[in-house]
Amino acid sequence: MDSALRCRAFWIAIGILSASFVSFGSRAACADDPPDFRRQVAPILERHCVACHQGEKAKGKLSLVDAGRALAGGESGAAIVPGKPDESLLVDYISGDKPEMPKDAAPLKPDEVETIRRWIAAGAVWPADATLTDKREIDANWWSFQPLAAPAVPKLDSAWVRTPIDAFVLDKLQQNNLEPSPEADRRTLIRRLTYDLHGLPPTPEEIDAFLADPAADAYERLVERLLASPRYGERWARHWLDVVHYGETHGYDKDKVRMNAWPYRDYVIAALNQDKPYNRFILEQLAGDVLFPDDPAGIVATGFIVAGPWDHVGHTELGEGTVDKEIARSNDRDDMVAATCNTFLSLTVQCARCHNHKFDPIKQTDYYRLQAVFAGIDRAEKTYDSDPAVAQKRHELAAHMRELDGRRQQLEQVFAAAMTPEATALEQRIKQLGVELAATPIEEGRRSPTLGYHTQIVDHADVTKWVQVDLGATRPIDELILVPAFVIYGGHPGPGFGFPPRFRVEISEQPDFAQSIVVADHTATDFANPGDVPVRIAVDGKAGRYVRVTATRLWKRTGDWCMALAELVALSDKTDIARGAMVSALDSIEASPSWAQVNLVDGYSSQEQLQFEGDGEVTHRQQLAAEIDKLSVQRTKLIDALLPAEPRRQMADVQSQLADVRRQIEALPPQRLVFAATHDFAPIGTLSPTQKPRPVHLLARGDVRNAKELMTPGAIASVSGPPALFALSNPDDEGERRVALAHWLADPSNVLVRRSIVNRIWHYHFGQGIVDSPNDFGRMGSLPSHPEMLDWLARRFLDGGESLKSLHRLIVSSAVYRQVSTDRPEAARVDGGNRLLWRMNRARLDAESVRDAMLSVSGKLDLTMGGPSVQQFYFKDDHSPIYDYARFDVEDPKSFRRGIYRFIVRSVPDPFMESLDCADPSLLTPKRNTTLTAIQALTLYNNRFVLSQSQHLAERVSQAHAEPAGQIEAAYRLCLGRPPTAAETQVFAAYIGRFGLASACRVLLNSNEFLFVD
Repeated sequence: MDSALRCRAFWIAIGILSASFVSFGSRAACADDPPDFRRQVAPILERHCVACHQGEKAKGKLSLVDAGRALAGGESGAAIVPGKPDESLLVDYISGDKPEMPKDAAPLKPDEVETIRRWIAAGAVWPADATLTDKREIDANWWSFQPLAAPAVPKLDSAWVRTPIDAFVLDKLQQNNLEPSPEADRRTLIRRLTYDLHGLPPTPEEIDAFLADPAADAYERLVERLLASPRYGERWARHWLDVVHYGETHGYDKDKVRMNAWPYRDYVIAALNQDKPYNRFILEQLAGDVLFPDDPAGIVATGFIVAGPWDHVGHTELGEGTVDKEIARSNDRDDMVAATCNTFLSLTVQCARCHNHKFDPIKQTDYYRLQAVFAGIDRAEKTYDSDPAVAQKRHELAAHMRELDGRRQQLEQVFAAAMTPEATALEQRIKQLGVELAATPIEEGRRSPTLGYHTQIVDHADVTKWVQVDLGATRPIDELILVPAFVIYGGHPGPGFGFPPRFRVEISEQPDFAQSIVVADHTATDFANPGDVPVRIAVDGKAGRYVRVTATRLWKRTGDWCMALAELVALSDKTDIARGAMVSALDSIEASPSWAQVNLVDGYSSQEQLQFEGDGEVTHRQQLAAEIDKLSVQRTKLIDALLPAEPRRQMADVQSQLADVRRQIEALPPQRLVFAATHDFAPIGTLSPTQKPRPVHLLARGDVRNAKELMTPGAIASVSGPPALFALSNPDDEGERRVALAHWLADPSNVLVRRSIVNRIWHYHFGQGIVDSPNDFGRMGSLPSHPEMLDWLARRFLDGGESLKSLHRLIVSSAVYRQVSTDRPEAARVDGGNRLLWRMNRARLDAESVRDAMLSVSGKLDLTMGGPSVQQFYFKDDHSPIYDYARFDVEDPKSFRRGIYRFIVRSVPDPFMESLDCADPSLLTPKRNTTLTAIQALTLYNNRFVLSQSQHLAERVSQAHAEPAGQIEAAYRLCLGRPPTAAETQVFAAYIGRFGLASACRVLLNSNEFLFVD
């Protein structure tokens, strides 16, 4: 019999056997009693089917909630035909090797399918009072919700095993008849380790030293050196910032900048470099301001909660009580909940916003309890002291001031009780005169002939106008003073003419203000017109050459709008350094002597206190001031007569102490700002801080117009660990809510938190996690490739003080990590995805590493740490800001900082970085996509930054070597970590002779050997 006939006969025999088994199974089933609906059938339908087939929007218009709707069928026909399982679509959909239902979930077990079939065959009896609900519960054996196991490390007789990790991996390999790969050579290992832990290439000197080190512990000492370097924190902070979707603009339609988001980035870098225990890392990021108020890190760390996008319009422009405002707030809390639970628990809790989670045991009540945790905070700028000693001193002074103020209020009550009608009338008269004085204009004839600076007039209010002063050199500035103009015009009484209701004041080193320090920002809400009172802005010695005032909303004249200022004063050591400086503006009305740019700094004001002309006559304003002084003296004498000496002495003492405390506070170093979670901030448009947590209701289908029961703060009931319902001593204390959640997550019994972080670290070392869905440990996520090893690592991490550096040390010291990345076809046939780790995964450099590596080899890398992020783009703060990367000079020194310090824009990503799969800061990114595209090749070859670094690399090697051979070897060693072969030297020498050294360097920067780790 030939092979074709033998094959046909074999399959005929299999078909006969299969038919026999089916027939036997059917006969056996008929012999049994029909399945009981309540006990056997209903649980299957509730676990697998009801989640999608219920409610008004049941999938396929088929509801399996009760008998009537189930037997009515759906849009595809009869799902259940009593007595006829073969005609019932339900049986058809759940049967077969690849059943159509349930979608995106594990298929029913064969015995469950057979139970449904037998039930239908027996008549599909469904009791009339039996109503089904979605009762999916996590399988009792579902791995991620179980307590940590204590797996024994496999005992293997193998010299390959260096660490317990190796024993777990080798055991799994041997079970699949696979062997590990050989160890990589030292040159490969130092390159792999340095990129892995620093995101930078090793220098030729570092490579040479490692290759020449004969010590047995040379590799281990290399690991220690890399972990001890501050470059480690910069590298691994980038991974964390991906996970928490950190960005420095708000996102949405008005993608406004967050100038003070960067302290959180620096906090993460510092925490990693300090090897801060992971449980402390959790506590600080969720409630550090409450738990550690004297530690600046505790305040800055709450930048985690607000790292994501924020709807500027929804929060600051929509009115309170509107549906859209509530939607914006609900979306904001949803982002906080998702970021917290995805990051720390690897659970997609946000899927329970509209209904119970369809795949995991997370109830809608769990989700809204978590929303309630964040119901008392908003995203805003918060002050803090960078020095812990200063923070402690400020807290002590503030407490003392509160105590003194309380005593002052008590004494005022004593004063009020002693006041006679005569004294009360005198007090009221003084207040009336003060109001009249403020409303009395300065007489026309007593003003300066120069009025100040005036913009061009426009026909609507929301137009940006600016005027700036060039101080001639970078100077420290103590205070800026904006003197309002005085002009009687169109019924306007005079004071505060043209003063913008919304404006910002900045200082900068650059005339285009591409990078600046904002010293006053009143762009979110209207600033009260100051009238005759100069607006004083403390600058506290910050230095700059240029001072700019930008109006974002103009002052209304009659039916048109403008901005005007009488004078801009810049005080440095009590001297006006702006006097006579150069003035420039977006536009100006030049109508000398009244209005002109130069009038802004001419030392004259349209108000009498700076200069006026007249014959010395007493003005009405002076009369009012004199009357107030006279009455004030009378008031003092009357109070002295009414009150005993002791209360007056006590009040004087309290006021003296209050003044002294204020002076001490003012003498402290100025506070910094961080964009963080807070309930204490100045109103921003229609956004005001809440005095106590806002009420959070469970929302049916996530609709704010369909609010149900009021929720109390809590966590996820199905996660093993501390109680999920928080016992709060004061439910109105929003800080206590976040503290409760932080402790719930950091508690050692919450093992899901430890599994999650261990898996993340593994993922970044190997390119894929033990669970290859780092943000989803639920049913829709991947199963662990090595579950016993994951639990062993999590237990070791937990018991070892939760040190991330210790975990890194263990992983990179393993034989698994040290393997070559060479492909082996025979192993790939068994495990094409290398989930069993029979070799090391080859990795392409991520976007930041490509950029940093180019800077490193060209000699241009600026390793300055921390501080405000560098804006590597042209920026214009328009109604909707402009971010233009094409207009940025790649030779600007700001271009040479590490990628971690790059200003991250949500709406307009850097095209160069985006082409290299940089993370989208609007999305939680547990792992980046890695693509190889033609766009990348074109970008890496033609981008201005690459061309610039190629030129700098050429200059570096040409300065070190005069001959082409030496230049080629230096370039190879810098870029690839090895010398060139003789053939490569010959080819490159010819190439340099034809196209030049810079072009040859560009070829190296575009080579796979440069762009891939090994």
